[in-house]
Amino acid sequence: MTVMKYTRIPHLETAKLGIGVQFFNLFNHPNFASPVNDESNPNFAQVRSTVNPPTSILGSFLGGDASVRLIQLTAKFNF
Repeated sequence: MTVMKYTRIPHLETAKLGIGVQFFNLFNHPNFASPVNDESNPNFAQVRSTVNPPTSILGSFLGGDASVRLIQLTAKFNF
């Protein structure tokens, strides 16, 4: 999710400066797998796992925190 505010720069025709904030993994919710569909299984109709193991938003690497939220300040100059 990104929130930006653009303002015009005086004395330049179409130049704009944008200042904002970006949120990565804002809602931080798991993606669940399908429920067990074997009627003879005692866990029938229960969700027992997630689709993928959580990884870092910066990539899947050893020692990285899993599913962390990241907030980033942003500045853009459009001309």
